[in-house]
Amino acid sequence: MLSDDVFRDRLEATLVDIERWAATIRDCADVGIAASDRYWRIAVVPNEDLACAFELMIRSDQKFGLKLAAETYDDRPIERFDIFPALVRAIEAGRVDKIEMYNTMTDALVGIATRVELAPGWDWIGDRRVARATAAEEWRTRRFLPYRR
Repeated sequence: MLSDDVFRDRLEATLVDIERWAATIRDCADVGIAASDRYWRIAVVPNEDLACAFELMIRSDQKFGLKLAAETYDDRPIERFDIFPALVRAIEAGRVDKIEMYNTMTDALVGIATRVELAPGWDWIGDRRVARATAAEEWRTRRFLPYRR
């Protein structure tokens, strides 16, 4: 965990970068930004139906939450700040995959993962299990579109 001064300095530089990015996409997405002493949040809803909407909240307790499409990932520790500008730009570019895992015998959903390709060889992955893992699973992947086409 970073000291409060170091955390706030790095956070401020990161937020300036993200807010500058947000200004460039207002023609293709609705953007809402809110902040208090305890958090900073951006919610982005693209005009393109098949692009990925998201909400990112960075909290003063050095944790973040991310909503991607219909999936929510809360209370994630902030390990590095460069992930956030890379994350929002990758989502805008359509480099988001939603992967649903199904039991091949029953076709029941057993897990969901969301992968965002931040850069070649650098992915952010959030996942959750819905049921126990099975020996045989089928993965179905949905890729989102870029905000601009």
